[in-house]
Amino acid sequence: MATPLSENEQYILSFYRASELAGGLLMGKLAFHTDLEELRSPLTRHAAEEMHHAWLWTETLDELGFTLIKITRTYQTEYCGIFGLPTQMLEILGLTQVLEKRALEQYQAHLQKDGLHPLVKKTLEEIIGDETGHLHWIEDIFATYEAQGHHDELAALRGRLEDVDRKAYANCLLDKHFSTFFPASTV
Repeated sequence: MATPLSENEQYILSFYRASELAGGLLMGKLAFHTDLEELRSPLTRHAAEEMHHAWLWTETLDELGFTLIKITRTYQTEYCGIFGLPTQMLEILGLTQVLEKRALEQYQAHLQKDGLHPLVKKTLEEIIGDETGHLHWIEDIFATYEAQGHHDELAALRGRLEDVDRKAYANCLLDKHFSTFFPASTV
């Protein structure tokens, strides 16, 4: 049986919504401005899916009768606060990949919560399907980059980004809503 959403879960869903919205805006700007023709289409698709995810969270919160909470601290702000502003497309794609991996893990952990409301479960399941695709297209770009002889550069970047991910997630867990809803050991 589904339990009513707590204040913490309402905050978490609003956080998801804001992070998806921020990701969509970023991917859209990249798609608009990139000089790399081979990235225009996947960046545009990624932007559209992120915006769709933000809309799904908006609809879910609306259907549950909640007011959207204004969230300005998202996954993206946490990552960039630690990493700094990326200056190369490879850095942007790398940050996106670690963030998408974290979001996927977060959504999967949320899906395992006892008493999950059916609307939240439906939204999580729909979004999880897209998130795996987000990981694959970026990995394909990285495979091409590695094949061009940039293995060491990519390995160093990945190591740095994994450290950024751990720190960013630890920062999220400092938030009382996250630490209550997701004890550090769950994701």
